[in-house]
Amino acid sequence: FYAMKRALIFSLACFALHALHAQTLPSIGQWRDHLPMRSIVNLDNSSSKLIAATSFGYFTYDPVSKLYDVHTKSRGLSEVNLKHLAKDPVSEKMLIVYENANIDLVEGDQIRNIPDVLLSKIQGDKTIHHILWAGTEALLSSNLGIIVVNTQRKEIRDTYRPGSNGADIKVFQLSLLNNVLYAASSEGLKKASFQASTLGDFRSWTLEPIPGITGAVDNVLRWNDRLVARKGDSIFVKSNGVWSLLYGSSQPITAINASGNGLYIGQSLQGKGTVVYFSDTGVQAQLIATPSISFPMACLKINQELWVGDKNNGLIKISTTGDEQFLPNAPYGIASGSGTYAHSTVWAAAGTIGADGKGKLNKTGFFGFKDDQWQNFNSRSMPALDSLPDINVLAFDPSKQSVLAGSFGGGMIEISKEGKPLVYKQGSFISPAMTDPSSFRVAGLAYDLDLNLWISNHGASQDLVVRKKDGSTKKFTIPFPHVGNAVATITVDDQNRKWIISPQGNGLFCFDDGGTIDQTNDDKWRYFRQGRGNGNLPSSNVLRVESDRNGFVWVGTDRGVAIIQCGDDLFNNTLCDATLPVVQQDNFAGLLLAEEMVNDIKVDGANRKWVASKNGVWLLSADGQKTIQRFTVSNSSLLSNEVFSIVIHQLTGEVFFFTANGICSYRGTATAAATEKKKPFVFPNPLLSGITGTIAIRDLPENAWVRITELDGRLVHQSRSLGGQAIWNGRNYKGERVNSGVYLVYAADENNQQQVAAKIFFIR
Repeated sequence: FYAMKRALIFSLACFALHALHAQTLPSIGQWRDHLPMRSIVNLDNSSSKLIAATSFGYFTYDPVSKLYDVHTKSRGLSEVNLKHLAKDPVSEKMLIVYENANIDLVEGDQIRNIPDVLLSKIQGDKTIHHILWAGTEALLSSNLGIIVVNTQRKEIRDTYRPGSNGADIKVFQLSLLNNVLYAASSEGLKKASFQASTLGDFRSWTLEPIPGITGAVDNVLRWNDRLVARKGDSIFVKSNGVWSLLYGSSQPITAINASGNGLYIGQSLQGKGTVVYFSDTGVQAQLIATPSISFPMACLKINQELWVGDKNNGLIKISTTGDEQFLPNAPYGIASGSGTYAHSTVWAAAGTIGADGKGKLNKTGFFGFKDDQWQNFNSRSMPALDSLPDINVLAFDPSKQSVLAGSFGGGMIEISKEGKPLVYKQGSFISPAMTDPSSFRVAGLAYDLDLNLWISNHGASQDLVVRKKDGSTKKFTIPFPHVGNAVATITVDDQNRKWIISPQGNGLFCFDDGGTIDQTNDDKWRYFRQGRGNGNLPSSNVLRVESDRNGFVWVGTDRGVAIIQCGDDLFNNTLCDATLPVVQQDNFAGLLLAEEMVNDIKVDGANRKWVASKNGVWLLSADGQKTIQRFTVSNSSLLSNEVFSIVIHQLTGEVFFFTANGICSYRGTATAAATEKKKPFVFPNPLLSGITGTIAIRDLPENAWVRITELDGRLVHQSRSLGGQAIWNGRNYKGERVNSGVYLVYAADENNQQQVAAKIFFIR
């Protein structure tokens, strides 16, 4: 067998369309997930599709139509961290178990949550290891024993404890053969007659002795008319009533399962995986080795083709003509770093810098999302990225249409629009850290209004660097003491001033080069910290800075938000302190997000503020005095309350949240205003019978007045656009759903010039 190498076809100007299934843009107020689907935990199949369970959800793949269908939290699943999935062999029901022991029962399009184990007050470890279907019931192997799920009543029916004297026992896997239930457990291989009336009695369970095995047994499964057990790296088989050693592995065993008439044993060592295959005779072993397999978790034999679910490489088909990888289009991993929006693309960095100021050797790279397609940039697609761990910050050069990525240790890489990489490290304008000459740390990248690139060179003696538009460079020494010369994110405001975060509690610097980078006599610096007279930040631990559409600078710290709005007095320590805004919520007023760790702040087309924290997301009014929306795991499809970064797609209004459990997005109501006169775009349009939701009118002038009328001119609805987008719920001013017909959209710009902008076709 050989691996089919996949070449990277890269274009920053326009991502090539991928043959894989892509999501479509959600309606306003709707969510979608963007989760990595390459970490497969097990495989199953229906009559026509493969079912691949991954750490973040599951997907189906139809080999005939070559279509994917991805199922995640935004599609109705109760959780994110999926651990097991098993399909009922005689129906289309599926049972899903999550890391926290929550359970979903899937029947067609219906998903029913069974939270009994999760909510149980029983003390102890509730980890579930395996699912075995037995008629209409599912038996769960767990650290509490055997949990019986009645899938008709959708409830937990019983718990069996086959341990000695009825004590709790860890059960790792179950198998049913010849009406005998076998349990691989921490006390060995237990067995009992499969009769529901006696299984709850621990005295019904006896030990099945296996020569050469003492103590725990890791797996047990049925292989045609045989029983197979695993302990460590040894596989034993019981045939005709006699146990014997079938296989002893020199590599750690990752999985074992039977499919078709064969037995498949997955192995992995130092990132290289193999599958050992035994035919039905159980005599001749065949080694399946291919570079595509790194950590096999499950195997399925279908129509003479072997499908392997790999922990790192997704779904792999192995046939006589070679091997091929199948994955839905998705980001390669979790985005723990910062993100940015440029060139109609959402950019996401996978790496981050720890609170201790150290990297984590994350080599996941970074991702770009354009035209509903994700493209991944890592060492698998671009070998040059192998030496750039912890990519934590990204920037886009609009003049060259190249993307730049900063690595905390490996310097900086610039990838041209043709896909050619250029690494800046030793011998370049990126300097090593004073404490480690081998470490080149880039923690901030930003282009100013003149297209000069500003770089935070963390730990270097001159830790602020600029690469000017003409290609020449200059380095600056920040004139304030800051521990470790630690510098991070750079933000450029509308007056071309550079705001540089100094992490680890150092505060925030503001730098104005006076428009003359090479002349330093007109440079101005300001240092913002906690306390009146020092900048009045709520904390010196600054995490994010954002400049809004009024020129105000919003500062997120680990103890809330401050706003710097000093105008010409910015560099006067006496006259300029940050203000701590008060927000009204639930009839109470208090400092804005006081005591919250504010990880990110982004401004949408209506100048509203989206704020990310460890406790969810806030959408605030433009002045920050009102909470418009609050998203958490419990009240929305947000994947995790810990949100690292936010990116807003300014054209569509879709807001992307980089969370601890992956990327998800929400279609917001505001977009950037049209910068040139264009015909507004209305969607959905026409609005057909049965379709409800919000109608959006996009590509409007800034804060346009929008009037919707009937053909005879009678007013139906009136509002202002949010940035460049107005919304309408399809009801008139009385709150009544409008009748079928054609409705005119009038838009007036800042000069109050009104024109028919569009028509909406409404069919009830």
